[in-house]
Amino acid sequence: MPALTPIARAVKLTALLCLPGLTLAQTSEQPLQLPSMDVRSLVPSEVQGMPGAANLLSRETLDTYKPYSLHDAFDFVPGVRTIDDDVLGLRSGIGIRGAPPRRSRKVLLLEDGTSINNSAYLDSGAHYTPPMQRLEQIEVLKGAGQIVHGPLNNHGIINFRNLKPTATPQTKVELGAGNQDTRQVHLMHRRTEGPVGMVFAYTGQEADGTFDVEEHEFDDFYAALQWQVNERHQLATSATYFRERSQGYDESNLSLAEYRNKPRSKRQLDEAREFNNISVDYYKLDLTHNFQLSNDVRLSSKVFATELDRPRFQTRGTSPREGGVMEGRDRRYHTLGADSRIDIGNLHALGLEHRLQAGLRYEKHRFADRRPVGRPGEYLKESNRGNVYARAGVDGYTRDGRLVSYDAEAVSGFIQNTLSWGDWAITPGLRYETYNQYKKTNFRPGSSAEGSRDKDSNSLWLPGISLLYSGFNATEIYAGIHRGYAPASARTDDFPLTPETGINSQIGVRSHALRGVSLDAAFFYNRIKDTLIRDSVDSFGDALFINAANSHVHGLDLGARIDSDAFYNSPYNLFAELALNFTKARFSNGPLKGNQVPEVPTRVGSLTLGVEHAAGWQLSVTASHFGAFYTDIENTRALDVTGSEDDAGRVPGRTLWSARASYQLPTRLDTTLWLQGRNLSDKLYIADIQEGIRPGAPRTVVGGVTFRF
Repeated sequence: MPALTPIARAVKLTALLCLPGLTLAQTSEQPLQLPSMDVRSLVPSEVQGMPGAANLLSRETLDTYKPYSLHDAFDFVPGVRTIDDDVLGLRSGIGIRGAPPRRSRKVLLLEDGTSINNSAYLDSGAHYTPPMQRLEQIEVLKGAGQIVHGPLNNHGIINFRNLKPTATPQTKVELGAGNQDTRQVHLMHRRTEGPVGMVFAYTGQEADGTFDVEEHEFDDFYAALQWQVNERHQLATSATYFRERSQGYDESNLSLAEYRNKPRSKRQLDEAREFNNISVDYYKLDLTHNFQLSNDVRLSSKVFATELDRPRFQTRGTSPREGGVMEGRDRRYHTLGADSRIDIGNLHALGLEHRLQAGLRYEKHRFADRRPVGRPGEYLKESNRGNVYARAGVDGYTRDGRLVSYDAEAVSGFIQNTLSWGDWAITPGLRYETYNQYKKTNFRPGSSAEGSRDKDSNSLWLPGISLLYSGFNATEIYAGIHRGYAPASARTDDFPLTPETGINSQIGVRSHALRGVSLDAAFFYNRIKDTLIRDSVDSFGDALFINAANSHVHGLDLGARIDSDAFYNSPYNLFAELALNFTKARFSNGPLKGNQVPEVPTRVGSLTLGVEHAAGWQLSVTASHFGAFYTDIENTRALDVTGSEDDAGRVPGRTLWSARASYQLPTRLDTTLWLQGRNLSDKLYIADIQEGIRPGAPRTVVGGVTFRF
C-alpha cells in the first residue's frame, strides 16, 4: 500500500480535530480504488444505500424502450413529468414532483455534474439537453441528499452521465427513419490505449414539427479523454458542441377557433410564420481531476465553462418579402466555474463509523438579453441578426432595439457526515449559498431605466438530515428533510424578486425482498415560500415571473416492476413496469389560497407490459397518462384562448400509447433491428397553452438498425 502523503495526513488530522474522540480505523490492505465520490456523478451505479428517493435510467433501459425523445424517456421515472414545446423535446420542459415543467426552470439539470440550465443564478430555463444516444445513464435524485447540490434543489435534480471509455474498443452505428420526415444518425467509438481512455460520438436528428410550418434538426458532437496518470491521479476532459436549427418555430400559437378549424396549421393565419426561426449553439468544456490521497481520502475537482447562444426571430404578421419587419430575442449565456469535493471515510468516534463529505464551488455567470430588429423586408436568422441598437425612424428602422445585460457571482459550500451503526445510517449536513445578481439596462430608448445598474444579494443556509435503515431483507427505508431554494429570475421588470425557498420532506421504501419484484415508493411533503411562477407572457412569448404566494406540495411516487423469469425457467420473460405520481400542489395564503400551482397535474403515470426472449427479440407497449392542469395562477377553467399573451385555461388530461420491438440478428456482426412508435392512436390533444393552443405531437413511427462492433 502506498505511504500516506503529507496532504492525506493533514486532511485526516483536520477530521480528527472536527470530531472529538475520533480514532482512525485500521488501514485497509485492499488495493486503491478510483474515487467513489466524483464531481461528475449524482448517485452511484446503484440506488441501494442512497438516503433518499433516486432512480436510474441505464443505457440498457434506453436501448430497450427506445424512446423517441428525452422527454419520452422520463415516462418511465415516477415523479418526473414533461411538457412538449416541440416534437424533439429541444425546448426542455422537465418537472419533478411539485415543480412546473416549463423550460425546466425549477429542476437542476446537470451533465457529468456541470449545470446545463441556461444560467442557474440568472435565468434557469434550459434550451439544451444531451441526446440520450450518447448517455451511459440518467440519474434522478428526489428529496433528501440534495444539499450536496444547488441551487434549484427543492424538488429534484437530474444528472446526465455521458458514455465512459471501455477497456476494449467499441463502435456503434445507429440509423433510423420514419414518418414526419424523421431521420436519426448516431455514431460512437470508445476505447482505451494504455492509460488513456477516449470516447467520440456524433448524434443527428431531424423531423417535421407539430405545426405545418415547423422543421427541426440538430447535430451533436462529443469527445472525452480520461488519463489514468497513476494509481492516485486521474485526469479527464470532455468537450461538447450542440447545434440546432429549427425553422417555422415560435412561441405564439392558435386561438380556440383556429385550433378547431385546422389544429396543426399556422399557414391558415397568413402571418408568414414559416419565416420564424430559432437556433441554438451550445458549447461545454470540463476538466476533472480525481485524486486518491489514501484508501480513505478522496478529492475530486473540476473546472468548467459553458456558452449558450440562442437567437430566435419572428415576423410581426407580414412576410419580409412583402416589406414586413422581423425582430428577435438574441440571448447569450456564459458560465465559468470550479468545484471541488472531498470524501473522508473509515473514521470512527463514539462507537460510530463516520464518513465526511465537503465541497466548495465558485461560479460566474453572464447573460445578454438582446432584442434586435430588422429593417422592412429584411429576413433575420442566425447569420443575420439585425440591429440591437436600432432606433425607430433612424436609418430605415421602424422599431427600437434593446439590450439588457445581467451578471452573477455565486459561492457555495457544503459539509455532511454520515454516521453508521449496524443497519442504521443518519446523515446531517449543511449547505451555504451566497450570490449577487446585477442588471444593467444598456440600451432601451424612451425608458428611464436606460443606463441604470441594479444589484441584489442573497445568502442562504440550507440544512438537511436523512435517515436510512437497511435491517430488513433486501429492503431499505429512507426518510429525510432539507431546505432548498431556487434563485429568482433576473429577467423581470420587477427586479429583484425574492428567491423561492422550501422545506422538503419525504419517507419511502425500496425493496427487492419478493423474488422477481422491485418496489420503490415515497411519500413527500414540501412547503414552498415565495413560489416563483410564470404569471404571463409578453407580446413576443417571453415569460414574465412573479413571487405568487406560498404553496404546499404533497404526494406519492410509486415505481414497481415484476419479471416472470424469476419464477419460471423459460426462454420467455414477461414483465410489467409501473411508474406513478400523485401530486397536490396548491397555494396556501393570500387571494390565491386553494388554487392549484400551474402546470402541475395531479396524476401522471405509465404502465408498460412486455415480453423478451432469449433468442434476442423483445416487444413491449406502454400506456402513459398525463392529468389535467391549469396554465395560470387564477386557475381559469374554460379555454379562454384568443392567441394573445393573456391566454389561459385548463388543459385536459390524456392517455397516449407507445410501443417498441427489436430483434438481434443471429449474425457475426452484432446487428439489431428495431421499431418504435408513439401516440399510436394519433390522438389530437393540447400539450400546453401559451399565447394560444399548442397541440401535442402526432403519431410517429420510426424504424432502424443498430450495428455494434
